[in-house]
Amino acid sequence: MQCNVCEFGCDITEISKGRCGTYIYVNEKVSQAPSLGYIGAYPISIETVPMLHFSPSAKFLQVFSKGCNFQCPGCVARSLAKGTYFDYPSIGTAKVIEKALNEQCAGVVSTLNEPAANYYLFRDLALKAKDEGLLVGCSTNCYYTPETLKEFGHLVDFVNVGVKGYSNRSYRICGAMSSEPVFRNITELHNMGVHIEASVVYSRGNEDDVLKVASTLSEISRSIPLQVMRFIPFGTAPMKLEPSIGKAESLCTNLRKHMNHVYLFNSPGTEMLHTFCPDCGKVLAEREFYGPMGSRLIKTWREYSCECGSVVPVRQDTIPQERFEESGFIGGYRISRAFGMVHAVVTCLGINNERKLMEVWKSLHSSDTLLNIHQMIQQPYPYLDFIRMIACIAEVPEKGEELIGFIRERLELVSMLSEENPGHRAYYCMGSPLFALNPGRMENNLVEFAGGISINKILQKEGKPGFNISVSYLNKQNPQSIFISGFLSRPLYEFSGLCRKYGIDVDALRRHSIYVVPPSWDFGNPRWILGLLFIADKFNPGRIDIWREADKFYERFYGISFREASPNRSFHRPTSGKWFVC
Repeated sequence: MQCNVCEFGCDITEISKGRCGTYIYVNEKVSQAPSLGYIGAYPISIETVPMLHFSPSAKFLQVFSKGCNFQCPGCVARSLAKGTYFDYPSIGTAKVIEKALNEQCAGVVSTLNEPAANYYLFRDLALKAKDEGLLVGCSTNCYYTPETLKEFGHLVDFVNVGVKGYSNRSYRICGAMSSEPVFRNITELHNMGVHIEASVVYSRGNEDDVLKVASTLSEISRSIPLQVMRFIPFGTAPMKLEPSIGKAESLCTNLRKHMNHVYLFNSPGTEMLHTFCPDCGKVLAEREFYGPMGSRLIKTWREYSCECGSVVPVRQDTIPQERFEESGFIGGYRISRAFGMVHAVVTCLGINNERKLMEVWKSLHSSDTLLNIHQMIQQPYPYLDFIRMIACIAEVPEKGEELIGFIRERLELVSMLSEENPGHRAYYCMGSPLFALNPGRMENNLVEFAGGISINKILQKEGKPGFNISVSYLNKQNPQSIFISGFLSRPLYEFSGLCRKYGIDVDALRRHSIYVVPPSWDFGNPRWILGLLFIADKFNPGRIDIWREADKFYERFYGISFREASPNRSFHRPTSGKWFVC
């Protein structure tokens, strides 16, 4: 029997569950697999969905299930969304509603996986949520049939539509046929009064396609907030597809010719997360980077009109008393980074088995455990306990001790070197010279382990993973070295240009001591030991053969040399190219 939820129209039989793998044929109709439920439910701030013009600062309960009808390359949540080996007890609708009410959430929002893959489950949740006075929203690729869309539009108050591009080619890459159903459905949802925000991925080379998306959306409404997701290459995606933050900012400037409100994500320190008046250009709301696909308001936003008389279309269905702050890995897509960090250790233990990976994740995915892990991975020696814990769960303790021994030997080397050249003032940033990493993060602790003084630690602020600072603070602290994160970076020529633009005048600039840490060498996986060696080498030139050490690590734990690798931003993969786990 044909499934009518989305445009793929899969044939569901006694043996075929369709593209999503979540539907069954029972009593001559298509139904949801009875075991399907939600596999995560966490309170989050709405800006991490992300949703910027709907109930700013409101607290929602984020839920996700498994399954997706698309197969997008570089998907940040592929393993979680696919959920092939999620066989542990899921959370039923009643428990989700109970948790949302107990947590005093404004509503529930489905993210990470595609709600079309669990449509009947989502419909049940939405109806029961509305009975309790809760708001309902989701992130979706919006590939529904017209019949489903009419019902869907009455279930949701807001949606973030992930537009893959304008061209049919951009949809074929994801396994679909055409972009036409998506723009048709956005038009219909807009006409139904659903609050819509659209997100589109910008990878190097698809500028014209992104511009066409903006042009097409403007024909529906110029007021639809357009979120530009700067492409971050995970999985097998090569680094060449990642546009620089500066290039992305230039594209956003052009997009504003079509749309009133354009926002740039995955770009720490950018001013293009702020809300500007479309008429006079005044800043009306300031935001900062808050993890992958996330943002947060720097201060409460309650006034949606400008002094010039222009009004920003913001739907305020609930007014929070104070801004909600997520803990640890909780919040939007940050949970996928936690999964990636677990995957990274599992890979270094020589395990290339998805079922085994999911068994490990099953033991670690609770909120309390994730908070504990978040604390463990911020310091070199506690990180070794993190490795030991995963190796024990994966039943390969000897492999864990091998990895721990390798790292411990290098820690002892750096510890001795740090005594020879202590007191080097260093600053750690991500993407922009004015986006400082949190004082307690691993990167700053690596600086101090190597004998340096982290000027980040003087600051009494917190963000995820950092926060904006002032030029005056940076100039006053006058770091001798600046390190740019290996996770979300910026080319040196752009970085130096920003320093000149902002009026930054520090020793690190004069000494040409600004360093871009190699991708994923300083956080998120055991390769942080190479990041520590990289930092120690800058403090003690000539004492460490960093590239020889990199070869040793890669050959021992990945089965290839560093020289053979083409690294990207992935935590668990050492290369974007062809690779077999040793």
